[in-house]
Amino acid sequence: GGLGLDKPCPSFRCSGRMTPVQKSRYKYTSSGCSAMGGGSMMMMAGPPKKEAYSVCCDLWHACYQTCGASKKGCDKDFDACSKDNCGADEECSKSANMNTMMLQFGGCQKFDTFQYQACDCVSKDKAPEKRATAIRNFYKKNAPENAAKADQLAKKADTTGKMAGLFKKLLAKYPGAIAQIEDPQQAMYQNIMNDANKAPPKKPEEKVEEMEEIEDDADEIQEL
Repeated sequence: GGLGLDKPCPSFRCSGRMTPVQKSRYKYTSSGCSAMGGGSMMMMAGPPKKEAYSVCCDLWHACYQTCGASKKGCDKDFDACSKDNCGADEECSKSANMNTMMLQFGGCQKFDTFQYQACDCVSKDKAPEKRATAIRNFYKKNAPENAAKADQLAKKADTTGKMAGLFKKLLAKYPGAIAQIEDPQQAMYQNIMNDANKAPPKKPEEKVEEMEEIEDDADEIQEL
């Protein structure tokens, strides 16, 4: 395409002979469906609507934060997940399709930023131990009874790509691991709307005396 929409975002790489591994105590967050368009989507007044496919938005955010994931894979997963969750609901499908389309225009910046935050670069000999620690800590927080599985799973997930696949499955199984945060752009838009609906401010009184006091204080500071 002439717009470069089919150009893939490169995977995160470490310099030298280091290997990327998921940070062991990473806090997955989601700012919801409204944040998926990178600010390009039209913001609506009022709190964002809870979509039937909102869990898919959360998993999409978490996927970008999974070291070794591919942007294309995360976007495809969102599309499949939203289709499953919307079913025959046309309004739901239209909304989800708009989000899917916006992802193609989003560029690589958001994905690159999250990958940089999520990955640790470690020497290859320490990678197996680091992978096991990351899995163990995830289980300790979300399913403590399974923490003993970490070493065995780390042996199977012995590459960055396999590890990303494992974490995507874990996040789908335990979506409670993804903390909900406010979309800063939605919040900013809401504040603008709230301010616009307020009564115009009264003309301020003259504050000459106050200014003089401030100047006096400034003089005292200089004398110290």
